[in-house]
Amino acid sequence: MTELAKEAFASRNYRLAVEMYERSLKQQAPSFEVLVGYGDSLAKCGRIRESIGVYSKCLAVGSVAPERLKHLANALLDELSGAATTTINFRRKIETSFACPLCEGTLCQPVTSNCGHTYCKNCVEPGKGCRVCGQKIVTVSETNVLVQRLVEKWWPREAEASRARHEGDILMKEGHLGQALERYNLAVHLAPNSPLHLSNRAHVLLLLNRPQASLTDADHAVRLRPDWGKGHYRRGVALSALGRHEEALFALCISVAIDKNPQAVRHELIKVLHKVLSSGHRRYSLLPSRAPYNLTEGASRARSRHQLINSKRNRRAAFNASDCEDNSSGGEEEFTQTVSRRLLSTTAPQNNVKLQAGLDHLYQDIEKLKRLETRSAEILLPPLSGGTAGELDCILCCRLLWKPVTTPCGHTYCWMCLDRCLDYSSACPLCVTSLADYLASSQKTVTDFIERALKTVAPVEYASRAASHRLELVQGLGLLGSEQIAVFVCTTAFPCVACPLFVYEPRYRLMVRRCVESGVRQFGIAACINREATGTRRYAEYGTMLEIRDRVLLKDGCSILSTVGGRRFRVLSGGERDGYDTAQVEFLRDTMVQDDQLLNLLELHDKVRTKGRRWWDTVSLSQQLEIQRVFGRMPDTEEDWPRLPDGPSWTWWLLAILPLGPQLQVGIVGTTSLEKRLRAIEKTLDHMEQRQLTVAPATSEETTTSSSICRDEGGLTDTTVSLVQ
Repeated sequence: MTELAKEAFASRNYRLAVEMYERSLKQQAPSFEVLVGYGDSLAKCGRIRESIGVYSKCLAVGSVAPERLKHLANALLDELSGAATTTINFRRKIETSFACPLCEGTLCQPVTSNCGHTYCKNCVEPGKGCRVCGQKIVTVSETNVLVQRLVEKWWPREAEASRARHEGDILMKEGHLGQALERYNLAVHLAPNSPLHLSNRAHVLLLLNRPQASLTDADHAVRLRPDWGKGHYRRGVALSALGRHEEALFALCISVAIDKNPQAVRHELIKVLHKVLSSGHRRYSLLPSRAPYNLTEGASRARSRHQLINSKRNRRAAFNASDCEDNSSGGEEEFTQTVSRRLLSTTAPQNNVKLQAGLDHLYQDIEKLKRLETRSAEILLPPLSGGTAGELDCILCCRLLWKPVTTPCGHTYCWMCLDRCLDYSSACPLCVTSLADYLASSQKTVTDFIERALKTVAPVEYASRAASHRLELVQGLGLLGSEQIAVFVCTTAFPCVACPLFVYEPRYRLMVRRCVESGVRQFGIAACINREATGTRRYAEYGTMLEIRDRVLLKDGCSILSTVGGRRFRVLSGGERDGYDTAQVEFLRDTMVQDDQLLNLLELHDKVRTKGRRWWDTVSLSQQLEIQRVFGRMPDTEEDWPRLPDGPSWTWWLLAILPLGPQLQVGIVGTTSLEKRLRAIEKTLDHMEQRQLTVAPATSEETTTSSSICRDEGGLTDTTVSLVQ
């Protein structure tokens, strides 16, 4: 029977293992190995109280290694980990704090990660997830110059104390415990109400074999911050070193319930649990001593008593219930009770009663901790004086920082200011450190610490800066029905037709960024007709709006745009903004087709489309594939094409690949007569058929696009331009 129980336990069928062990105990006197196996099975089933009774008997009749209690410890840790004690989300708490997200203390040598959150240099762990947002920390900056300056000015004593604490941490890792204690003493002197410094000093005092002094610091840390698991852990190990194992057990359990860190406490908990259950330590009271903090401050006594009684009843019910029990059989229940009496016959029942009462008290403390207001390790608030805002100005634009970003070299600028500098040089504007890798990563994120500081110190100015930035961003981009647009002087594009663009000039990189960030995602494009001229004389009178569908940012800051043509426009007047052209335009649409002209237009439409399909079939397969890769397939005819503002889309698709001269392309874009466009296409197709032309690739003057894959060096412009005048 015992072997069957062991096999069931090995196969993780713990319920069956419990039944087998109980049958074995009924048939024969309990042996040491059977009792240990029975205790392990009970623990795995969650029957912690019964398991404690069995382990107590094991320790009474023989020696048990501490590691044999691992199943009981794991069951207790799992139970405690499920008892959440925080009333607010931890991430929300640290998102609103100016402290380091990891150590929760004043920042020391602050470094900003790729996700925009700032840590102490000694705390950050590249390769792991950010404590705030969960994003993997890939890179961290050098010391953030602006953050360090703000921290040292706003919280000088706390900053010096944090520096002393971090120096003590390094000395302790190197084994210089005496020197580490001196640094911790300085930290506690400068910031006596910080539980972080007290906790670290408690640790080094314990290593120096001064457990009573360590306990004093740990108690003080817990009083300052009762909801901090690390403080309870420090208290637990100090109590264990003093031989007060029962109190240590409950302190460690509270630490697990708060921080949900069972693996960090597991080894110490097993050791303490073994001491508590050992017969040599039963002379101590198993009830925990009074905690060094007041959990019921400000609460109604009657209400607390009612909650504690209910909590106690519920907890006992939870411990006594188990999925291993079968209450449907009265005989089985009687059998289990008989086995339990037999197991407990040689143990000290009073000890078990006290231990279980201690567990009740422990869960009552955890319930009280749930009602405590969560406290920060250090309360750091920026000064609200008006003179502070000047320290948060961008060194490039000399205005309040807007969307502050930090470079790998540790300098902070406005997002847009840095982008404009990187358009011309890949070096930091201040220290001239190369930012080529930073530019290639496309990982700019707002520095959270500085943005929250701006909103706290200068909320009105920051809101005003946001409004002015928004206004600057959308000026000249055609937002909200405005007919003032940005113009990309390049080539002729057509409505409904794809127009891929390679953007490399700094002025157009700026223009595209503004289009994307403002949400407009469109700009005008017009062909360059006179490179030597300036203003509107440099580009064509007619153009097309392009909508940005996709943007691929390259390592050097250039970008490849996937755009599609939209409305056509005519330039009325021109302007310039930050190097790129702007224009006041009027948008064009085809004139309405009269009813008496509709029949003739339908016949012309069908005839030209048939000719276009016939010509397309003469194009080689390789060239067809290349054209379709850029422009897609020839569109189908829309049902209401006579009423569309730009007519049927297939005509523009065909015009994009026919070998038309630049002037003719501009003229066709500018005409508002669908009949004239169809006749221009027809005459071009007839001309090509007569000359038996084939499609040949052509290059654009301004950009690597396929806006005119086919080119005819002959007189297509001269012979057909009259059709669209």
